[in-house]
Amino acid sequence: MAHVAAYVTGHGFGHATRMAAILGALVDRVPGLQVTIVSTAPEWLFRMNLAAPFSYRARALDVGVVQVDSIRLDAAATLKAYAALLEDQTGLVEAEAAALCRDRVRLVVADIPSAAFLIARRAGVPGVGIGNFSWDWIYADYAAEHASCGRVVEAIRNAYGQADLFLRLPFHGPCDAFPVVRDLPLVARRARRSRAEVRRRLGLTDPRPVVLLSFGGFEIRGIDFARVERLEEYQFLTTQPLPRPVRNVREAAMDGLRYEDIVGQADAVITKPGYGIVSQCLVNRVPVLYTGRGRFAEYDCLVEGLQRFGVCRFIANADLLAGNWREGLGELLAQPRHWPDLPAHGAETAAGVLHDLLMRT
Repeated sequence: MAHVAAYVTGHGFGHATRMAAILGALVDRVPGLQVTIVSTAPEWLFRMNLAAPFSYRARALDVGVVQVDSIRLDAAATLKAYAALLEDQTGLVEAEAAALCRDRVRLVVADIPSAAFLIARRAGVPGVGIGNFSWDWIYADYAAEHASCGRVVEAIRNAYGQADLFLRLPFHGPCDAFPVVRDLPLVARRARRSRAEVRRRLGLTDPRPVVLLSFGGFEIRGIDFARVERLEEYQFLTTQPLPRPVRNVREAAMDGLRYEDIVGQADAVITKPGYGIVSQCLVNRVPVLYTGRGRFAEYDCLVEGLQRFGVCRFIANADLLAGNWREGLGELLAQPRHWPDLPAHGAETAAGVLHDLLMRT
């Protein structure tokens, strides 16, 4: 029986959900496929988004970016954490490679911990990366200010160089550490339920516009909800806990719904741009009020994609945190709705590539 191991960064939720979409499409092509997921992203997130059976192992192969909160990051702490991880990388690679050989894994797929490709090479199986950026690109700007951590970027690039293939998604960085790159269409999750059904299940019965607050699984901190409460012409929705009850903000219980269903019913989304929420807003045609997310190189690529294919407007961090949303939301919802065609069959395309590799191993 074919067996695939997927290594997924625990940074945010977008990496996990797009890997779940790709693995789901691969299982459709290879009935009975064994899937092992290795990640620090929560197991429940994969269970929610991948219907097929899989085993899960919690293990950190990278650190993503150390976040102060949902919109602020700590570059120095990020590099320090990754440097510490590198101290134990040899042992980690040996242990994981031994596990792959024991379990007769035939293919490694990674989004996008660089150590996964060292593991695949040590185990003697193909290693395929999937993503729209690489961590060496993200960290390069940080390392320029912290010369002692320059070896982090070099180590990541060297490990990426062991990959057999990188499947590059739209809104991407250069990804030039990978020897072989193939471009994919968007991997995105469309709502499976109608807006009316989702709103009924959420108990949203009045006609005010529904605005979803979406920050990639990071805690919402620092927002002046007393001022948000004065925006009585809107009803706000979040899946994250609030610091206190707010009259016009509802914490949604998923109750069998998927996150793309929550996105699809919204009249607008307030967010920091990440691949998962951007792709969902574009395919479900939901306008976006977006804010900055600090020194994260992917940001400009995602904003360019939003501006080209979506309906969007910028809000400064200061206005976001102060609850000064009325002007931005009003102007966003008044914008003309123009949604250029955007192919979004990336999960199926990636699954086809992975299927072909499996058949050759």
